[in-house]
Amino acid sequence: MLECENCNPRYILSSERIGQAYAINRRFIFIMRILGLGLVGCDKFCGLMDIASSFLHKSSYDFYVTKIHECVKIVAEKLFSLAAEEEKKQTCKENDLTDTTDVTVSGDGTWKRRGFASLYGVSTLIGYYSGKVLDVFVKSSYCKSCESWKKKLTTEEYYEWHTKHVENNECSANHQGAAGNMEASSILEMFLRSLKKYGLRYTSYIGDGDSKTFTKVVNSKPYGEDVVITKKECVGHVQKRMGTRLRELVKKTVQEIIVNGKKIMKKILSGKGKLTAKLIDKLTVYYGLAIRRHSNSVEDMRNAIWATYYHYASTDENPQHEKCPGGANSWCAWQRASATNSLSSFKHDYAPLSSDILSSIKPIYENLSKETLLERCLGGFTQNNNESMNQLIWKITPKIVPAGAKTVEIAAYVASSHSMKESLLSLCFFMR
Repeated sequence: MLECENCNPRYILSSERIGQAYAINRRFIFIMRILGLGLVGCDKFCGLMDIASSFLHKSSYDFYVTKIHECVKIVAEKLFSLAAEEEKKQTCKENDLTDTTDVTVSGDGTWKRRGFASLYGVSTLIGYYSGKVLDVFVKSSYCKSCESWKKKLTTEEYYEWHTKHVENNECSANHQGAAGNMEASSILEMFLRSLKKYGLRYTSYIGDGDSKTFTKVVNSKPYGEDVVITKKECVGHVQKRMGTRLRELVKKTVQEIIVNGKKIMKKILSGKGKLTAKLIDKLTVYYGLAIRRHSNSVEDMRNAIWATYYHYASTDENPQHEKCPGGANSWCAWQRASATNSLSSFKHDYAPLSSDILSSIKPIYENLSKETLLERCLGGFTQNNNESMNQLIWKITPKIVPAGAKTVEIAAYVASSHSMKESLLSLCFFMR
């Protein structure tokens, strides 16, 4: 406010208006949402800053969130279209094609709550070459309005309300059934709308070890009977299988012994000189490196995998390093010694695995070096982008803070837009 002895007080707005709302209020709420704070957080911040005892009424806050949701969704959809076009161009460039409609995507799902009781789940598809989000789908099994009308289910009033509720697309619940099925149904719906939205077909799918999603997509035949969708494995998830199975082997291989008159089950494969946690981690890392370093050849992958097995089976009397890479720069000390003609004085600096342990872990190596599995690992695909995306979503709307479907969608759209160089988020505040 400006005051003058000769003039009436003149008020100057500190912010322009968007419709009936001040832009600064919308910006403030949006930023607080990015930081994972809702109305209570806004009130607490304003109180601590001595700005106002109560920032906004809840109805006004909900109005702002609705408008922000609409704007962010419009911006995100525009960015998805740009990302799809870029993915198409890069696919053509990497494969020496003049034009194509077939691209490779990686898909993954994440839930707001761990376990099988989550009300909200987010699934994303990311282009393999561009590394940008192509589509997002948020599943919700809860609608606050429907919950509040449960007591009037048999009334005429409820029928009238429910009709308008559905016709106006106001219901936030778009999923029925177990929370574990959210990912599979979301990925399928994104496959089904890819041609209409971008003119693209997702013919190669990078997924984790869960075959339920891929099986559902393949059985639904989203692009017709003649289009085959191939599965590519995430090397990181395949690598985890080695550690998981070795730990399960140690846990399940037990022997009953009597100590002080009591029967106890002793793990016979664990302990010093056996399958310790440190050794299991080392074998798991070596297994992953064998796939990543030879991602262009199934045969080279298999040889590298078995090289680690025979490496730890070797003794000074019976070295078995034929499959280990040769040369002075090899990771295998025996091969380095061979390259420098110093094998006569070479001694293994680790205790070899016993024959019992080797025979126990051999079936695991045989299973995880099958040609059908390694063929899906060709190319060295990864889901790191999806994992980063999932973490960013729950930073924007923390799992420990209650939130509705719109809030989760805002977080998903904003997190998706972070992968875009052409970020247009600043425009969302000026959209009517």
